[in-house]
Amino acid sequence: MKCPNCGEDVTDDVPFCPHCGHNLEGRRHKRKLRFILMDVQDDMRFRHLASAAVITVVIVAVISVLLALGTPADDQGPVDTPGYGEPSDGAIIVSDTSFIELSRAFDDGDMSARLDSSGQLSIWLSDGASEGFSTFTWILRDEYSNTSQAITKDTADLTWVSPDLGRYTVTVHCIADDGSEAVYVGMMDYLGNSHVQYSFVHNGESYSVYVDVSLDEFLGCINADGVPDDRRHSPTAESGASFIDTDGSVELLSERLRNAYLSRNPGASTSGQEYADYILDFVQSCFTVGSDTYYHSASTYWAFPAETLHTSVGDSGDLAVLAASILIASGYDAGIAVVNGHGFVAMSLDGYTGPSSVPEGYHQLRVSQNGTSYYITEVDEGDVPLGCVDESYGYSGGRFTYYGQAAGEGSGIALP
Repeated sequence: MKCPNCGEDVTDDVPFCPHCGHNLEGRRHKRKLRFILMDVQDDMRFRHLASAAVITVVIVAVISVLLALGTPADDQGPVDTPGYGEPSDGAIIVSDTSFIELSRAFDDGDMSARLDSSGQLSIWLSDGASEGFSTFTWILRDEYSNTSQAITKDTADLTWVSPDLGRYTVTVHCIADDGSEAVYVGMMDYLGNSHVQYSFVHNGESYSVYVDVSLDEFLGCINADGVPDDRRHSPTAESGASFIDTDGSVELLSERLRNAYLSRNPGASTSGQEYADYILDFVQSCFTVGSDTYYHSASTYWAFPAETLHTSVGDSGDLAVLAASILIASGYDAGIAVVNGHGFVAMSLDGYTGPSSVPEGYHQLRVSQNGTSYYITEVDEGDVPLGCVDESYGYSGGRFTYYGQAAGEGSGIALP
């Protein structure tokens, strides 16, 4: 194949062009599935489910089963955000700073789990739940990255090699020789100090930065005792702007982004339009876009930037809060805008010249706030330059518009 950016020949299996660094997997780099399921035989030899083709076939079959029987979401609705402070009595303690909370089928006693000394997580059905069945299809779903992996076995146990932080749904579809079947669903929240490498491309150059979020910071954000529900769940820009935070993981990330940029561009400015575009490329490229309805069981849920960094997931509002937090920590004047429930980052920039080209379907949008011009930018789409938004959004007569009509209540721009 040819690189769409530079036109050079590249092989099909590389994620980045070796000639220009262009992301060949698409501008939006989503966190990859980071677990391996293994079929553990009685003689302790491992059979890997390594073939992508096999995995695809199995998952397609499993999806058909779940559609027929009802998925966990169909059964009990989206999973609530955990409100953990300390591990529960039934949690698996991994270390002084990490633990795994188990719920649903684990609470019912139909499913159990334990972590062995080598870091492998064993999961199994109880004798009562597995009795009479001969085939077991296990599906482990990463709820944050929206990806799944499956394996079919003739035993009611599963081994997960090197589990990673995140939220997972464990589903096992049991089938008997006479065709009878049963489905059990368990939930696992693996909480701990997060250390994740994010990769993205800016102006043809590949960059990588590590992001660290401590368990204490993450739990402090999701519990947020001082944040009233009406602010957490209010769709207004004013509510969202109160979640902008430049301390902790954001402060450390802004330093690492600057160091990564200067290592490729020695002596370059880190206060102008080019560097702001670089920060926006990071936010636009490195996170899975997901709805609050699915991830938080609420029409609106404002996440602190540390939450988004820890889970790698956010909607447009969460990504706007994250982008504004990093920009402010990097010395810029920034805030957020909300138009009909959609979030944007807003920033003031002296000497703004606009992009060299505006993507099709987008236009430049500038808003005046207290005598200062703020440039509004999409954050949940890749390759959108600073100051550009979908052309359905506009600003006229001192108000935001949507398809030419006055935007709904709660729309506006807000600064921290």
